[in-house]
Amino acid sequence: MRIALVSLSVRGALGQYAEALVQSLSCREETHLFVPTHYNGVCGQAVLHTFQTGSARSRALLALLNPFSAWDVWRDICMIQPDVVHLLTGDGYPWALLWAAWAQRQGMPFIVTVHDPERHPGNNLWEILNAWLRHLVLGRVTGVHIHSPRFRELITAQGFKGDNIFVIPHGSLAQRFLKHCSDAASCKGAADGEPLALFFGRLETYKGLDLLAEAAFRLKGKIRFVIAGPGRLPPHLDSCFREHSDLFELHNRYLDDDEVAALFQRAAVCVLPYLQATQSSVPLISAAFGVPVVATAVGAFIDDVPRVGGILVRPNDTAALAQGIQDALGNVPRYPRELEFDILVNDFLKMYRYMMSAITIEDKV
Repeated sequence: MRIALVSLSVRGALGQYAEALVQSLSCREETHLFVPTHYNGVCGQAVLHTFQTGSARSRALLALLNPFSAWDVWRDICMIQPDVVHLLTGDGYPWALLWAAWAQRQGMPFIVTVHDPERHPGNNLWEILNAWLRHLVLGRVTGVHIHSPRFRELITAQGFKGDNIFVIPHGSLAQRFLKHCSDAASCKGAADGEPLALFFGRLETYKGLDLLAEAAFRLKGKIRFVIAGPGRLPPHLDSCFREHSDLFELHNRYLDDDEVAALFQRAAVCVLPYLQATQSSVPLISAAFGVPVVATAVGAFIDDVPRVGGILVRPNDTAALAQGIQDALGNVPRYPRELEFDILVNDFLKMYRYMMSAITIEDKV
């Protein structure tokens, strides 16, 4: 089998996801990875193909509006004669719409992974446009991969007309961080951690940072809070975190893998106070470090957090969040090794083979 794995967005966790999957896939089947030139990950045994979009978001947007550039990349994809094309990121980008139409015309299996079936509240105009384009793309693809069965009906409502919706859980990215542990004992996490609650991830409005701040003041004197990740904080939160340095430790930037590992090694609990969510790589990373998880009962967290032995609390409830943090201290999480990509890759290969056979049957009919 020859697989064309394509990622249009390779920053942050999306790039880490592509890197983890392509390494496992390329050990099993011939894999070609198509990514922008600013991709800085490894690709295992896959053949790497790069294309220019621009590292800045504005330049990338202009490039992705160019149909001639889209055709150039699609021509390169077709030249390898793939048995299946899997668009891993960028399901709502203009190029995705063109590629889905061209694949449909050529009878080529074209699968998209939808990471965010539900648009996050508070996002900018680009995200609104992205969600609108996704509807058009889903009407033309032959298969859809999602991470939770909770989003199956939503995918259908957004325009996907077929039955080929595949549920493969979000794989673990923990190994990239665990290798930076200073020693085996220091990776035990909550058992030896200081009383410190960690929020890790991109800082976005929908992630409930106001709720986190309120919970922190409720627990003042009992536990400190670390907020770590890139993004733009609202002025009132930025001032709050900086003025109350006795309670908050702020790292408002992109963190290298070794820095992330150091924070999880210090943490006693990981907190995800989201107001809305699809899924996240954080619960698995936290569990791998032995750090218990507290999260609001939204989106795929409803499945993902209990899977690692974490605690779910009512959304938008400061008192419940504060109590959940206290209850989680000292808990020992479960790390599901079956969600590592070396094992999950079997499900991806089954998905590809099914789509290949489905297309072949349609051709014969």
